[in-house]
Amino acid sequence: MATVRPDFASRTRDAAPSRPRGRRTPPAALWLLAPGLGVLGVLFLYPLARVVALGATADPRTLGSPSSALAAVILSPYVWRLTTTTLALACWTTLVALALGYPMAYYLVRSTSRHRYLAFIAVLAPLMVSIVVRTLGWIMVLGTDGLANQLLLALRVVSRPVVWLYTFGATVTGLVHVLLPFMVLSIMAALARIDPQVEESARILGANRWRTFRHVTLPLSAQGVAGGCALVFSLAMGSYVTPALLGGGKVQVLATQIYAQMLEIVDWRTGALLSLYLAGLTLLVLLAYALLLRRAEAYRGG
Repeated sequence: MATVRPDFASRTRDAAPSRPRGRRTPPAALWLLAPGLGVLGVLFLYPLARVVALGATADPRTLGSPSSALAAVILSPYVWRLTTTTLALACWTTLVALALGYPMAYYLVRSTSRHRYLAFIAVLAPLMVSIVVRTLGWIMVLGTDGLANQLLLALRVVSRPVVWLYTFGATVTGLVHVLLPFMVLSIMAALARIDPQVEESARILGANRWRTFRHVTLPLSAQGVAGGCALVFSLAMGSYVTPALLGGGKVQVLATQIYAQMLEIVDWRTGALLSLYLAGLTLLVLLAYALLLRRAEAYRGG
């Protein structure tokens, strides 16, 4: 009578030591987190707690209770105009960065050219230069006597210099230049996880390049797109340097008003309330964005 040999998988499974469930992290591993948590607490949590304390101790003789003071700030028509401009600026920056970043990320991941490393360095180059220097560079390009106007005048495209500086479009351009690497890197991480054979299988089954991208590549890279959009949006909501320099006081956002309240008017309490409002507004938009993505994913899966 023949005996049946156990297969390799079962022997390996039986030989493998069983890992206890509910294993706790050893105390030594927790000590490794202490330096990082300490730096995070000093550089982030403590300033945030100070801002909350300033907003919660508003002067009752001028602003009333903290809740009424926050409501007065939020319901102010000027703050609503700042909110509208801030949201519009962040949304446009995110959309333009996505439109430019996805093709760049796709080229960097899928291209086999040896020159793609130069393109990758060009994408990362803005991260190596100060935001102030990059913004001042755009002032030299978009100014009345800047490079763009000199080129248009030399080609006789325009008869007089075009005013680009201190406009909403110039501010969006500067923010896209600053935040584009974050969008590209996020999408690249998602595209790199897609097996090229999946796209090749779609083409073998008769799908052209556009249908392959629409039904295979884009859905599989949706997480990278969502992460990049959330990152660029949140950074654009709180940006100060680029709107202040390229906006020239004509493009007022919440961040520039917070700076003016704290360092020019020296009204720290109102600045703290505006800071809390900006942080809460950003979190609410990101939460609504996450819920929308979850519903879209559930609808697509159902």
